[in-house]
Amino acid sequence: MRKLAIVMTIALAGCQFAGKREETKTPASVAAEAAKSAREAHREFREREGWRKDTYRNEELIKQATAKNSRVEISINEQRGLLLVNDKIAMDFPVATGRPSYPTPVGDFTVLEKKPKHASNLYGKLYNAEGKVIDSDADTRTMVVPEGGRFAGSDMPYWMRLHGSGVGMHIGIVPGGRPASHGCIRLRRQTATTLYNIVGIGTPATVTYGMPALGTGDAKPTPQVAPRPVKIVPRPRPQVPAEQPAETPETKTEAPAQTQPAEPTTETSDTTASE
Repeated sequence: MRKLAIVMTIALAGCQFAGKREETKTPASVAAEAAKSAREAHREFREREGWRKDTYRNEELIKQATAKNSRVEISINEQRGLLLVNDKIAMDFPVATGRPSYPTPVGDFTVLEKKPKHASNLYGKLYNAEGKVIDSDADTRTMVVPEGGRFAGSDMPYWMRLHGSGVGMHIGIVPGGRPASHGCIRLRRQTATTLYNIVGIGTPATVTYGMPALGTGDAKPTPQVAPRPVKIVPRPRPQVPAEQPAETPETKTEAPAQTQPAEPTTETSDTTASE
């Protein structure tokens, strides 16, 4: 009996020790679990119906974000952007990049400038002397300002410059799913304010066709080629030969019959109507 009691005591002690060992978590294991949870939450977001119209936000990661541990990815193919904090997705948001005639440059950039209030010196509205808008999409490189008129550059609040040519991220109209800008990356207001408060001069920003953080390809999409039009050539109607009267003794002695027209009268009238 005494031996049995000793064995049971040792067994219970071993179980307690094992339990304590399982409860002990290292910082690395905690970080791994958090990363896994973040990936699952983002995957579930993208599996929802209509997710492309919405913005994914991981508030815990956003709180941890700084100019040094964050970076931005913009996908032209998806018309989406990602804010990555320590390489984990903190935001997944819709954007509007440049139209085909004003393509957004692709490559690896950094934030060069930040301004809460900014206006374009290239694109905006052109007013006449009476103050009426005469061109709502004016380009200073080609426009002619009428006497007494003026040019007003488009507002670009929460400006984050990425390129020396005047391309950056800012608040603007995001129609959803299609390019719409003159080359800049338009953001919804909440997205722009969040990014503006996080990024700093030197924060990396990558503009690609794919989305490397999600493992999607970076290939430029093949333009859709319209099918060649098929030329339809109408078939000519078969000409019905005019019936010749049977030759009789009477017709031999009479004057020659009048020559029949090459085409029946009804065929001729149809042709005239179709011209």
